Amino acid sequence: MSLSPRIPTCSKTSDESARRIAKRPSPTETGASATAGAKVSGEGAARNTSAPKNPGGKAVVTLSPNQWPHLDPVIRPIAAQDDLARAQHILKDLYVSHPPAQHVERQIEQLIRLPRRIRMPGVFLCADSGMGKTHLLRRIERRYFEHDDPLTKRHVRPVLYVQVPAAPSVRTLRRTLIDEANIPFINHPSRPLPESLLRRALAAAGTELIVLDEVHNIEHVTWLQRVQMRDWIRCLSNETQRPIILAGTDEFEPAVLTDRQMASRFPIIRLPRWSASADLAAFLQGYERACPLRLTSRLSDPPFMRALLDETDGITDSIIRSLQAAALVAIREGTERIVPEYLSWWRDPPLLSYYESEGVEQESVALARAWLMDERRAAPPPPAGPRFRNRTSLSAEGAPCTLRS
Repeated sequence: MSLSPRIPTCSKTSDESARRIAKRPSPTETGASATAGAKVSGEGAARNTSAPKNPGGKAVVTLSPNQWPHLDPVIRPIAAQDDLARAQHILKDLYVSHPPAQHVERQIEQLIRLPRRIRMPGVFLCADSGMGKTHLLRRIERRYFEHDDPLTKRHVRPVLYVQVPAAPSVRTLRRTLIDEANIPFINHPSRPLPESLLRRALAAAGTELIVLDEVHNIEHVTWLQRVQMRDWIRCLSNETQRPIILAGTDEFEPAVLTDRQMASRFPIIRLPRWSASADLAAFLQGYERACPLRLTSRLSDPPFMRALLDETDGITDSIIRSLQAAALVAIREGTERIVPEYLSWWRDPPLLSYYESEGVEQESVALARAWLMDERRAAPPPPAGPRFRNRTSLSAEGAPCTLRS
């Protein structure tokens, strides 16, 4: 029988409550307990009640070179900070490199470095929504960042990233590319833009790669418009002599497979949903090294991976959100490690209005403070199945509850 979550009766938190959260001592590892597989008594570690105090009254964590070896060296100083600072770091957007993403990156790197040819190859990156396609492509765009060339005195944009608009047409897609490329033009509704305009502008900007994200939006228009846009994309590759990356869901896959020219020009690379494998273990190990918890969570253990997959259906975005919420609960409870019982908290976050401070603060600070001050201790009940996992409603008392099929 699961306990219903308890919502505090007060709508605002006093400064004294915030100070209690900030000064709450956190567990630390000692001796062999810092190694993987160490057994920790109680909730995971003893409270560091004898830590020295700074003039402000907060506990100071002494950082030694061998402390918290399960963390990346860059993250260890963050782990030495107070609970609120660590919670803010956990809530930041995080990219964890993993073997499937590295395979895609190598393929795209190869396309960027290919010499110019009449028929440039491309790639169709196919994955379910939430698997990290956009995050990966944006990462490549940041790697080849915009800059001013001191020799040629021109603005260089190596990667042109564009999202296909909703209900697109050849005209709107062409205009979107021109707008993103910062190409000045005069809009004449009855006069089409010359095709050479985009080619000359991309050559002047030193563009080496064109990315069309959300390409499955093409499938939401009429059959004639879909055919025209597919033909235009092929002509764009020939006209500009630049490789094109198409990224979208499997909704666009039949268009690639049934068109011989599209199939030969855009081979499909997939980012499949996660399964209990070595790739998932490497992904979780990378996340654990970047998460400033002071005890080893052993996220790559098979029982934990199975629990995580059951909770998230193997979607990358859901996995990250589940691990973030579990890490925040681990800091709040003082256990300092992620356990399977915490994985369902991402579906039932705290109500921010109950914990907002009197002063104006950043959203990330307010959200981190709400997680740390949440008074509920019972995890939300597990769903009966994945189909209605993201549905929520309000109970009669006004407390959030999860609908179950």
